[in-house]
Amino acid sequence: MKRLMVFLLTLFLLYIMYYDISTGTIAFSPPAKDNEPAAAVQTSPSPYTVKEIKQGETVLTIVEQLHSGLPVSIEQVRKDFEKLNPNEKADAIQVGKAYKFPLYEKEVAS
Repeated sequence: MKRLMVFLLTLFLLYIMYYDISTGTIAFSPPAKDNEPAAAVQTSPSPYTVKEIKQGETVLTIVEQLHSGLPVSIEQVRKDFEKLNPNEKADAIQVGKAYKFPLYEKEVAS
């Protein structure tokens, strides 16, 4: 009796594997083709200013000086700086070198 149960279980598992491979259990539908080309997103260049680095300055201190405080999050300043200066890291700026620093518009209170 034990052998019969093992045999039936094996047949059942083989059938399940065959069904899964041949038919599958998840319906496959190819991605819908979009006939319309995606509209090109035109972003206006971010406003920036160029400033030469002096001893003791960091990206954050310069942005704070330009805006009388930090207008956005530190992570946003870092991302914007690295976007304006593609081959530079925000934490590896060099004294005497000029970099582009992002300018932020002040939000108008409603």
